Amino acid sequence: MKKAGARQWLPGCAALLATCAASAAGRHAVAAARFDIGSRVVSTVEPPVSRPAGTPCMVTLFRHEAFDDQGDGSSMAARPHRFDFAPPKGCAGGWSKVVLEADFSVPAGRQFDRTVALWLGGVNLYFGTTIEPEPEVAQHWHVERDLSDYAALFRQAQAGQMILNNWVSPTTNQPIYVDVRLAFYPAGAGQQAMAAADRVYPLSSDPRGEQAALEHPDDSLSRRITFPRNVERAYLDVVAQSQAHDERWYTCVDKAYLEKTRDYSLESFEACDGGSFRGVEVLVDGKPAGLAPVYPWIFTGGVAPHLWLPTPAIQTTDFIPSRVDLTPFAGLFDDGKPHTVAVRVPGADHFFNVAANLLVYQDPRASQLSGELTQDTLAVRQPAGLVVRDTLHADAAGRIVGTITTDQTQSGVIAGRLHTPHGTLDTTVRYDSSFHNHQTFERPGEKRYDETIDQLGSMSLTVERTLDGRRLDGYTVEQRDPLFLSSRKTMVTKGQDFTAEVAMKQGHRIETRRTDARGAAYHAVLDENLATRDHADGKTIPDPLDRSSFAYDEAGSEQASFTDSLGSCYRSAIQSRDERLTAASEGTGCPGNANRLDSRSRPDHPWLMPLDQALAKRK
Repeated sequence: MKKAGARQWLPGCAALLATCAASAAGRHAVAAARFDIGSRVVSTVEPPVSRPAGTPCMVTLFRHEAFDDQGDGSSMAARPHRFDFAPPKGCAGGWSKVVLEADFSVPAGRQFDRTVALWLGGVNLYFGTTIEPEPEVAQHWHVERDLSDYAALFRQAQAGQMILNNWVSPTTNQPIYVDVRLAFYPAGAGQQAMAAADRVYPLSSDPRGEQAALEHPDDSLSRRITFPRNVERAYLDVVAQSQAHDERWYTCVDKAYLEKTRDYSLESFEACDGGSFRGVEVLVDGKPAGLAPVYPWIFTGGVAPHLWLPTPAIQTTDFIPSRVDLTPFAGLFDDGKPHTVAVRVPGADHFFNVAANLLVYQDPRASQLSGELTQDTLAVRQPAGLVVRDTLHADAAGRIVGTITTDQTQSGVIAGRLHTPHGTLDTTVRYDSSFHNHQTFERPGEKRYDETIDQLGSMSLTVERTLDGRRLDGYTVEQRDPLFLSSRKTMVTKGQDFTAEVAMKQGHRIETRRTDARGAAYHAVLDENLATRDHADGKTIPDPLDRSSFAYDEAGSEQASFTDSLGSCYRSAIQSRDERLTAASEGTGCPGNANRLDSRSRPDHPWLMPLDQALAKRK
């Protein structure tokens, strides 16, 4: 369960990943993760950020900063902790990579999971949630983020802040401590400067930065921007975090079914309507401009807290943004007039936290370009193609059973033309998305309520650029996000107390292919899978972990792999039992059974790496 307005969750890195010396081929061995068999401290196998050779220049933003506001734990008015940033003095030239590093800790005791976001100059640098401690177990974890795309942001001094909505009271008595720093790896000595955006625009209205709460599908996060006259490419990075009634959106049903299925919910007092579909829609001047999926992130207090110890759900502590390609609108942006870029969340039903950054790349050979949008077949209003069917009915004993199935499919093309000194540049973006959520409700006994949810969200994106009609470059991205939940709930009192056997599976797969005008190609695959089961809490309103008196029987496993055509190979797997780490393996199946990452690879999000950077050393 998520504490109203507060619940934020954990980045699952457990201070266990680092990189070491480079090989002659430019690939770096990944230091063995510090998996502590038998430990109850949070562990994850999610891949680290790849690192170049050399010693970085470090800029500290926070050093053991305590987040311990006193007051109403349901309040959203967290006090921002502010800092002033100045570029690193020892690395004044170009940077081969910029990496955000953060370490979090919370002492043993009582505390909920909390949302945390880091901002600089209004730009969101990090978004995630924290880990819940136990009465006798403190927690600590580490997160990393490759911010090389954002290098332009770090070239001038400016103000920033972290928002961590943590409240200390007689019932939630532990602060959360944070250390944050930026590592700047200098270019040169064989390390090429990363291809970075020329300008980064936050959509946040706060000059220091703050996420926007979108309550309903028509609410939007937007900003009106006058761009430079030579925009050649543009991308929007979006994070949409589910909160409150939307926290478990994948369990929600249409309002017409709410009362019929309420008793199946593990938190029936918070059973949610609004249907089970959620998505991201991007608009430019009110026109459809792009789509992105909403990942079913699960916080460490979500569904049943003991499911997520010692292994949190995928990306829990470190949300990876979706990137929307707005390059077809470059010609429109170049007209010298202000334009509005906006983000909405179709299906939102109280509420989503949303952050978005716009990255703009300029043509260095022209001070002014012109162009136009040539095609846009995305639906004007989302969600398009949504179909909901049900077989709910009363069985022979008068108990409601049956299924609810939600399907959504959509295809669309957005194309734009740009007139440049080197020719006419056409960019075509094709979307193919689908969503399937199948909920089954069964009553095998008078006091039993069995529910399963089988969900799959997928999106395929194809982008092609031509110059004077000849193919220039392009890429494809395919993303699949499966989720499965099984709950066998047994009522134990005349009230709402119950016990439940809960099992969850979660996956995340991104495959990308890129080619340039000369046929050089890049291919990468990130694949993550997690399974966990346990007893759910015995009360409709669950207590924090230290008040949970019911028996639990946790068992879990997590696997992650990343490979690409630069020679990177990362594989890691862990298992747990009764909330203790029981087994771990690293590198199995990679050459030499060792994890190695090329410094140019992006294992956190394979398709974020620009094509010219991926192929820079191969041309």
